[in-house]
Amino acid sequence: MLHRLIALVAVAFFIAACETASQTTADSSGESSSSTAASSASTTSSAGSSGSSGSSGSSGSSASTGSSASSGSSGSSGSSGSSGSSGSSGSSGGSSASSAASDKASAEEALAAIGNTVYFAFDSSALTADTEGTLMRQAAFLNANPALTVTIEGHCDERGTREYNLALGERRATAARDFLLAQGVDSARIRTISYGKERPAVAGSNEGAWAKNRRAATVIN
Repeated sequence: MLHRLIALVAVAFFIAACETASQTTADSSGESSSSTAASSASTTSSAGSSGSSGSSGSSGSSASTGSSASSGSSGSSGSSGSSGSSGSSGSSGGSSASSAASDKASAEEALAAIGNTVYFAFDSSALTADTEGTLMRQAAFLNANPALTVTIEGHCDERGTREYNLALGERRATAARDFLLAQGVDSARIRTISYGKERPAVAGSNEGAWAKNRRAATVIN
């Protein structure tokens, strides 16, 4: 009887021990699973956070790039606008210069048509009837075109010294100027210069060439 009681107690103790071991194993397994699940959740959360950060960084970079592109575009537009304005100003200046040159050429042609040169006798600065007629037409032309200014050039033939001819050329230019002033042309619009015998209109050492070189020429400035 005692032996049977001892055996029952031993069996009960063994069963209790097995149950305890089984429960411990189950608890350990549960804790491991929980730890694994928590670790997986943490990894997933980190990955999501990294993804969000990367996305935000990419978005910021894109926005920055877009802003830079916009600034560059604006700068290019401004530069193009400035270049266009400079080109337009340069074109306008060139057009004005071309127009002024054309106006001067037209005035020179008109003056040549009425007579831009008067001639003198040998060693003389006296005006003749023909000379005065030409100067009258010049005065009328200048009075009709008050914006024009002129230079009257005095010339001589090759005979005589350089100094003497420079003085004679000056007297011829002055005689022509004084006649124009008497016709109402403003003195501020006329200047005189003498070239003496330095600039002959016709080359040659004969009366025909000399007659063409004794002159006063009116030139548009």
